[in-house]
Amino acid sequence: MHSLPVPEHMPCERCGASVATADVALHECEERRRLEFELFQLRGELDGFEPQLSGWLDSVRGRFEQFYAERARKR
Repeated sequence: MHSLPVPEHMPCERCGASVATADVALHECEERRRLEFELFQLRGELDGFEPQLSGWLDSVRGRFEQFYAERARKR
């Protein structure tokens, strides 16, 4: 049975950067890249947020919360 060769580069699990397999222990994630990678992973949830919010705001509970927030803001 043959095994697959070890790749020269692998993506970092925290920031997605391509890191040489030999340098994995030395790799430090850049904060900006890590945040962008996290946002990229959440893109499905982010895309669905506005339709879900609109649906909730159109519901009986959402309309009440809007009314109550406006009323509390005026006080």
